[in-house]
Amino acid sequence: MKMLKSIIKTEVTYDDEIKNKYVVKKEWDKSKRRALILMKSAGLTDEIVQDQTTMYVMNNLAKLGYGSVVIMNLFPSLEGKDTNGSATENLKVVQEEVTKVDDVIIAVGTGIETNKEALKRLHMVMAIFLDKKANILQIECPKGRRGFHPLYPAVKNEWKLVPYDKPTVE
Repeated sequence: MKMLKSIIKTEVTYDDEIKNKYVVKKEWDKSKRRALILMKSAGLTDEIVQDQTTMYVMNNLAKLGYGSVVIMNLFPSLEGKDTNGSATENLKVVQEEVTKVDDVIIAVGTGIETNKEALKRLHMVMAIFLDKKANILQIECPKGRRGFHPLYPAVKNEWKLVPYDKPTVE
């Protein structure tokens, strides 16, 4: 009989009022590669509870040989009321966190093209990633299409990471 054990360390960074969630960090093997995944909106995951998105992110990154993930979003608000202050703080945290990872995965989903505010935020965050010379990737489905969110049915159980098609930064 063989017993395997693992400890997953979780760290969540909120603002003082717990109205904005800036970072969810999950670490299961600090000797392996680290990824930062950027999605659109803060989910339900906290220091104990895990939502489906976080579960699929961790499962797929572990399968790909990563040992930790930093989950960040374009919109950190937990109440749907994004402010200039929370947006500015989010960008500051992105600047700090991108320097601590090996790869950045853009997983904002394919519907972002129709959301002007989300596109504006993505361009701001991309400028930071490009400035820091991050290795930027995205999820590709088996049919070759790209830019998916981790819950997209065709990719949720198996990711193929490919270089990100960088949008022009305005």
